[in-house]
Amino acid sequence: MKYKLITALLLFSTYNFADSINTGHANVSLIKYSANNSEANEFFIGVKMDMQKNWHTYWKNPGDSGGPIKVSWNLPDGVSISDIYWPTPKLIPYSPLMTYGYKDFVIFPFKVTFEDYSQLKKITADIDFLICDDICVPEKAFIDTTFESMLYSRDLENWINKVPDVILPVLANQNQNNLELRFSYNDEIKNIYFFIDQQDIVLHAKEQNHYKEENNWLLNIATENNPKHNEKLKGIIVINDESYLVDSDISAESNSKQTITIIQALIFAFIGGLILNLMPCVFPIISLKVLSFISLGGDSTFKIRAHSIIFSLGVLASFLLIATVLIALKSSGSSVGWGFQLQSPLMVGILSIVMFLIGLILLMDINLGSSLTRLGGIGSNSNNYLSSFATGVLAVIVASPCTAPFMGAAIGYALIQPSSITLPIFLSLGLGFAFPYLLISFRPSLISSLPQPGKWMETLKEFFAFPMFATALWLLWVFSLQASSGALVNLLISILLISFILWFYTKVSKIYLKALLPIFLLLILMNQINQFLSIDNKKMGADEAKLTWSIDTEDNLMSRNQAYLINFTAAWCITCQANDKVALSRKNVKQYLKKNNIEYIVADWTNKDENILKVLNKYGRSGVPLYVFWKPGMQDPIILPAILTENLVLETLNKY
Repeated sequence: MKYKLITALLLFSTYNFADSINTGHANVSLIKYSANNSEANEFFIGVKMDMQKNWHTYWKNPGDSGGPIKVSWNLPDGVSISDIYWPTPKLIPYSPLMTYGYKDFVIFPFKVTFEDYSQLKKITADIDFLICDDICVPEKAFIDTTFESMLYSRDLENWINKVPDVILPVLANQNQNNLELRFSYNDEIKNIYFFIDQQDIVLHAKEQNHYKEENNWLLNIATENNPKHNEKLKGIIVINDESYLVDSDISAESNSKQTITIIQALIFAFIGGLILNLMPCVFPIISLKVLSFISLGGDSTFKIRAHSIIFSLGVLASFLLIATVLIALKSSGSSVGWGFQLQSPLMVGILSIVMFLIGLILLMDINLGSSLTRLGGIGSNSNNYLSSFATGVLAVIVASPCTAPFMGAAIGYALIQPSSITLPIFLSLGLGFAFPYLLISFRPSLISSLPQPGKWMETLKEFFAFPMFATALWLLWVFSLQASSGALVNLLISILLISFILWFYTKVSKIYLKALLPIFLLLILMNQINQFLSIDNKKMGADEAKLTWSIDTEDNLMSRNQAYLINFTAAWCITCQANDKVALSRKNVKQYLKKNNIEYIVADWTNKDENILKVLNKYGRSGVPLYVFWKPGMQDPIILPAILTENLVLETLNKY
C-alpha cells in the first residue's frame, strides 16, 4: 500500500506540460499541485489564465457587470472534482460601475479526489469565461489532457493561499436600504471591503463606510430597495488586506418596528418609568413608601426631603446597575432582555422568600434592629435613611416583570445602542419612576395633604402584608414552572422554617435566644440559596405549556396565507398575565379569532429562550409583553399596545 501511495505522489510531480490554449486574449492551461500535508487520495489542479495586460475576468459575483467562469469536466470513473475554490477578488472600477475579479493573471483552484491512483488518466475541461478591458469578449478553451501531463506548479499553492478559510463572526442586519455588519477587530482598520456572494443585493459602486462603535466595528453597505436575501449572508470581507469568510444569519428590520431617535427614547423612557408606579407588580413596595411618607408628616422639611432623595437614589442606582449588567452580558455574547433576572429560579426563589419575610414583619410587627423591619422607614426610628435606599432598590427589582406603555420601545432601542446611549436611557427610566418622590423632595409641603398619622396607620401597615403574601404566592407559581417539584417543596419547607423562627422570636425574652434566632434564619437562607444554585431550568413539555411557537412560525404562516396573533409572554410578567385575563382569554376574543380563522400562538419566555429574544429584538423590543398580528393583504405585521382590553383587541383586529 505504501508503495502505491509513493507512486501516486510521484505521478503528481511529473514535470510534463499540458496543452495551453490561446483563446485570443488569454493563454489557458491546467496545472496541478499536491501539498505535503494533503491526504493521499486528494490533490489540487488549477485553471490557469495568463491574460493580456489590463484584461480581466470575474469572481463568482461579478458586481455591476460581467459573469463568472464556468467549467464542465469529463473525468474517469472513481474521480471527482470540487467546485471552484474562489480566491479573494480585487475591485475593478469602470465608472460608474464597480466589478469584482482578477486582472492580468489568475489561477482557479479545484480539489480532485480519487479512490485509486490508477484511475488518474484522461481529463477534459470545457472552459467558458468572459474577459474584458474596454470591451468584453466571451472566450472558450477546451483542454483534453491527462493528469500525468499536467504541469506541476507552486503558483497554484500561492493562489490556494488566497482562498480565505477563517470565518469572521459577524452580526448582519438589513436596516431599510442599508446592510449593517457588526464585528470585533482588535486593530485599527485602515481599509475594508465586503464582497458579497449573492447578486442583486448591494449597490457595488457605492462607498462602504466603517465606524468604530464602543465594543465593535460597524460596516455600512448601501443596498437595493427591498433586497431579497438568501437564508444566510455569505461572502469575503477584506480587512487591512487580510481576507475572512462571512457566513452569518441575517435579520431584516420590519417596517412594523418603531424607529425612534435618542430624544424620543429618552422621553418614552421617562413616561414609561412614571407609569410604572401604577403597575400591579410595584404596588406592594410603593405602598410601604407611601406609609413612610405619611409617618413623616410631622417631621422637619429636611428629613422629608432627605428620605425622598435617598429613595430616589436607590431607584436610580438600581436602574443603572441593571443597565450595566445587561451591557456586560451582551458584550460577553449572552442574550438577555428586560426582566432577564426573573428567568432565573435563583432570583425568583430569593424574591419569594423576601416578599414573604416582609409580609410577616409587617403583620407581626417584628423588630430585627436594622433589618427589613425598617424597610420603607416604617417604625419608631424614622432617621434610618438606609431603609429608604433599600426600598428604592427593592421597588426596581419587583418592577422588572412589568412593562409599562412607552417602555418597550425605549428599552428595545437602548439595548441595541452603545453603552454611552444605553445608560442615559435607563437613567431617564429611573428618573420617571422616581419623579413623584423627587417632587416631594422639592415640595415637602405636599405631605400635609396626606392623612395625619395615627392608629389607622398600624392597621393599614398590617393590611399591606397581604399584597406581599400575594406577591410571594405569585413568585412561587413562577418558580414551580421553572424548577422541579422537589425544588419547590424545599423552598416551601424553608419558608415554613423561617415563619416558625420569626414566630418563636416574638415569644422568647432571653437575649441570647434573640441573638441566636437571626443566625439560624441566616443559615436557612444560605442553605436555600445553595440549593437554588444547583437548579436547572425545567424544560416544559408540550402538554404542560401552550407553547407552539418556533422561530419559523411567522414565515411558515405567511407562506400559507394564514392570519395569526402571537402572544409573547412569561409567567413572571404580571402585565402579560393581566392582559391574558382581561382581554385575550375573554370569550368574545376567542370567538372572534375562531370566526375569522386567526391562529392564536403563545411564545412563552418564562425560561430563557434566545430565539424568542431574537424575534423581540426584531420588533424593537427587549422584553414581554409583545403582541404581533398579521393577516393576508397586510404588508407587515402590526404590534398591539402593551396594555390590552377586550374592546381594544377587537377594535384593533377589526381595523385590518
